[in-house]
Amino acid sequence: MSNVIQVLEQMGRDASLQNNQAIEQLLTTTELDSKTSQAIINKDINTLEKQMCITPIIAHALHPAEEEENKDENKKVKNAVNA
Repeated sequence: MSNVIQVLEQMGRDASLQNNQAIEQLLTTTELDSKTSQAIINKDINTLEKQMCITPIIAHALHPAEEEENKDENKKVKNAVNA
């Protein structure tokens, strides 16, 4: 996995590695397996994640609803201001 990260890091650092031919040439000099190399060439993130055993982290957050008491108090304040 560290080889994949090193290759991706090098691709991000080196502006000359922005075309497919240069990427393919780089990948032939690495020790990456063919499936991983093909995923990089095709920019197939899902396959690359599977090859590297990476699962995306998904977090959910819930916001508590307002309490009923606050709604009643707000109505009383609005009525008092309007009166």
